[in-house]
Amino acid sequence: MLTNPGNKTEAPEVQFISLPPETSPSTPRPIPIHPHIYSNGIICLDLLGSAWSPVQTVESVCMSIQSMLAGNTKNERPPGDADFVARNRQRPRDIRFFYDDSTV
Repeated sequence: MLTNPGNKTEAPEVQFISLPPETSPSTPRPIPIHPHIYSNGIICLDLLGSAWSPVQTVESVCMSIQSMLAGNTKNERPPGDADFVARNRQRPRDIRFFYDDSTV
């Protein structure tokens, strides 16, 4: 019998990794410039946090991120990006984001 104390299900965590130069592409890919992507690579997207549900698949999450990137019309970082990146030392799953802009 499988048990889950407290019936707690956590959202998956996405982390970008760096590959050694001999295995990485010759031209590194930059972190996309988007109003919901911080310059350290942390993505502020509700379905990666509070809106995540166990019914979502890797494919549906990737499609949501792709849709978010493709629909972007603003070539800018989130407000307070430099301060957030300089001060934040938490794992993405431990950050409490406030999702107030669904237009980009």
